Amino acid sequence: MKKYSNCYHIGPFEQLTRKVYSAENGLPSDDVKCVCFDKNGMLYVGTDKGLSVIKDGTIKSVDTGDERNVNMLYCAPDGRIFAGCGKTLSIVDGFKTCVQESFESDVVDMKYDLDSTKWVLTKTHLYRQKKGSEGFDLTIGVPGEATSFAALRDNKVYIGTAGSGFEILMGKRWHWSELTVDVTGLLSNNISCVDIDKTGYIWIGTDKGVCVYDDKRYWLDCNNTQGLPKAEITAMAADKNGDRYFATTTGLIIQHNGRLSYYGFKRWLPDPYATGVAVSDDCKTICVSTKKGISVFTKQIMTLEEKAQYYRDMAEKYNVRKDGFCVERVLDHTGVVDENEGYVAVTDNDGLWTGYYVVGLCYEYAVTKDEETRRKARRSLDAMLKLVSITGDKGFVARALRYKDERGFQQNSSPEEWHLTDDGEIEWLGETSSDEVTGHFFTYSIYYQLCADEEEKKMLAGVIRKMTDHIIENNFRLIDLDGKPTTWANWNPQDLNGNHKWIYEKGTNTLEILGYLKAAKKMTGDDKYDKVFDYLMSEHHYGMNIMQYRIPDGHLLHIDDHLDFISIITLLTNTDDPAVRSLAMMGLRHHWNDERIEHNAQFNVTYGALTGDNCDVDVIANELIDMPLDLISWEVYNSHRTDLSWDHRPEELGMAPQLYEPLEPHERRYCNSDGNRFVCDCGCEELFNQQEGERAANMLMYPSVSCDRGHRLDIGHHFLLPYWMGRYYGIIK
Repeated sequence: MKKYSNCYHIGPFEQLTRKVYSAENGLPSDDVKCVCFDKNGMLYVGTDKGLSVIKDGTIKSVDTGDERNVNMLYCAPDGRIFAGCGKTLSIVDGFKTCVQESFESDVVDMKYDLDSTKWVLTKTHLYRQKKGSEGFDLTIGVPGEATSFAALRDNKVYIGTAGSGFEILMGKRWHWSELTVDVTGLLSNNISCVDIDKTGYIWIGTDKGVCVYDDKRYWLDCNNTQGLPKAEITAMAADKNGDRYFATTTGLIIQHNGRLSYYGFKRWLPDPYATGVAVSDDCKTICVSTKKGISVFTKQIMTLEEKAQYYRDMAEKYNVRKDGFCVERVLDHTGVVDENEGYVAVTDNDGLWTGYYVVGLCYEYAVTKDEETRRKARRSLDAMLKLVSITGDKGFVARALRYKDERGFQQNSSPEEWHLTDDGEIEWLGETSSDEVTGHFFTYSIYYQLCADEEEKKMLAGVIRKMTDHIIENNFRLIDLDGKPTTWANWNPQDLNGNHKWIYEKGTNTLEILGYLKAAKKMTGDDKYDKVFDYLMSEHHYGMNIMQYRIPDGHLLHIDDHLDFISIITLLTNTDDPAVRSLAMMGLRHHWNDERIEHNAQFNVTYGALTGDNCDVDVIANELIDMPLDLISWEVYNSHRTDLSWDHRPEELGMAPQLYEPLEPHERRYCNSDGNRFVCDCGCEELFNQQEGERAANMLMYPSVSCDRGHRLDIGHHFLLPYWMGRYYGIIK
């Protein structure tokens, strides 16, 4: 196969990870009110029951005396940490606090301005202490209930309130200029946070989003500027690089290079309601506080190859079970990944997904020539081969198998499809689908091309011969142990071409059988497979079937999309016939143009590898870079967002609406290439009802899709295969 003409070089990038801390880990309470980093990167966490310090992952308590409710933290320019504990302002000295001042109401904010003047804001008053002064030389009452403020110098002080709008301190004899919604461009009178950037613009966080004010008469907000978030803002922070972080009642929003990214419940935050946010001086660590603990985000520099190695190590440690099957791991406790608990599952598609893992290893070996990689590929290939040999039926492949000492043995919902071996040690699952058969042909073919020695080639040719002959001899059907055709493994021309009940499978199954036959011919050298191929092409117009093999379905049948893209690899890597390739290329281009919006790295790499044409390599790079390292099937909640475009066409088929475009990888649910990336929410029905209240009853849109709620660890298939395949074909480097 010809290498891609223009290689896309991807350098090191920032990979974001997160770690959650809560009362279970040692915090005084899950209800975190505020967070703050000192100049050395040490993290201070204020809760309703005390103050803690986190350094190098270790939590230590700070003695705050009788007042345990810590509602404000501030790192002064000289590095001192101040804590607002109710009505007192204290200095943190090691692991204890020393009370500095007491006030009539709770301390809510503190700042030093550019003149080194110290300002303290309580719910009712603003206090000033000039540099060198012993105490406060100014106290001025605040209209309404104060929440936050910003100060440049004496004539540049701005206060946000809870319901009374935006207050600006001004005049020779100081007074408050009250700016409210009805007379300005302010979004809301309920203000949670205020900040001033180096240009002098004032950033105001409200319960309706963020607005920016030029200190005169010009306003911008989230309704007329894409780079400003529209959400209920609870806190803001900015780092030295210009990035901004917004804590909201539905998660964290990061503004980077003018673009907003969303980090929500539950992959990123333990609770959707974020109460505060802080960023370290070196810009590498962000902490978000919630009502159920904190999330500490860490930026680490990685390369794609290092990321691939991470996914591979995780899979080898947690997802490989007996014989070398590589599938998802079931977790005993929410989010807890441990070798000593949980178990690697037995699924309906053990052969297909193990094959996906093997193929990724094959491309990796083809690039690196690492013998250990080849050994792992052969180990898992042997697991797949056992699915063929265990059935005792010539060429029939099992879906899965399970040993007597494995969890779930002889506890099956459809026992008639599970078969026990004569010795009673293993059971295997029949009712095999075309998915499984396609996975086996795909895997054996790629291993044959990239990894196999001569002995292995002979062995694989024998297996492929048995499987292909079984299909041909049974009128292009897969026949189960009971003598009946399985439900989905049907490549029969009379059905595909003449029975409308198979109309949606017509193109996909045609593509599959043509790929099987070309793989069989190449691996065995037997001309009879070319004769069957020609028969299907000439007598049953199978070539015309693949000229446009996919029926556009509004992005609903993702399993078939996945099968099509691996089937066309099997077909086109096993034939050089220009006539066949021309027909298949028509179908591939039509399919990829329809799927292009999905931003599926595997689909894009496949298209580029097989055609040499533009395959949106920048999209591939973004997908691979942005995929989270965390492969746990967390709940995902996004439907609160106002930046989403909804596709209501599925409702015509009695299905729930979905998004027109998929969310970014870090924002959406984890799914393989056969999953629906257009889904907005996952496993958060109760949360949606809680957030939306009465509105939820009338909103059957914004659907949730069930998930394992933190009890499944997936494999990095959707990274490993496109990454190494892209490397092999010279698409990315």
